[in-house]
Amino acid sequence: MSDTAIVIPCYNEAKRLDVVRFTDFLNQNSNYALFLVDDGSTDETVEILEEIRLATPNQVIILKQSKNLGKGEAVRKGLLAAYDSATYDQIGFLDADLSTPFSEFKAITDYLLLNNKKAVFGSRLRMADTIIVRSWIRHLIGRVIATFIRWTIKTPFYDTQCGAKVFTRVSAKLAADQPFISRWLFDVEIILRLKKQWGSKFQDNLHEYPLKEWSQVDGSKIRFIDMIKIPIELIKIRTKG
Repeated sequence: MSDTAIVIPCYNEAKRLDVVRFTDFLNQNSNYALFLVDDGSTDETVEILEEIRLATPNQVIILKQSKNLGKGEAVRKGLLAAYDSATYDQIGFLDADLSTPFSEFKAITDYLLLNNKKAVFGSRLRMADTIIVRSWIRHLIGRVIATFIRWTIKTPFYDTQCGAKVFTRVSAKLAADQPFISRWLFDVEIILRLKKQWGSKFQDNLHEYPLKEWSQVDGSKIRFIDMIKIPIELIKIRTKG
């Protein structure tokens, strides 16, 4: 089976990092590696990342940013590092709180491989056979943001902001080759980059995969001020995209 790298951006995640879940996953999946990117944390995040690395040294790479540059840049740095290693056939990213469990990341990776896709994005679409645990206010805010995004970029995505995405190696490079405009809406920028690159093949190459399981974890780093900036940032993204 081909090897897969998972980039995990981390900013002040000391209270949310579950060392056992990380190490258990790696011990059971020798063809996976983690690129843990510390985004200038000021708590004990780095120490916990080192604990994970020491438990599974052959499957963990830690990258450190000297100051906080935002989730988008942390993800971008990790994607490029995994690409530059020339080791992994699939490269993706996942949130540090594991709101999307590793089992679901494996599912989207398997879908990419079995269906010859170039990218697969997880989606928190509630269906009869899914378990999506999310507060009503977070769900409402998410739908408002999703509506703004659909109006702006004109793509048929239900959930661009789910933090579980996987790419072929070449597609990961396309997604991360240039710096992002937005700290939080970089997922939208990725979609526009791939759409521009793939043209009429865009919807054949990229699939939105309904996750079977997703659970909200408290402690989101998104502030109210970030939310009210969303329309402005979307316009900037569309203009420069």
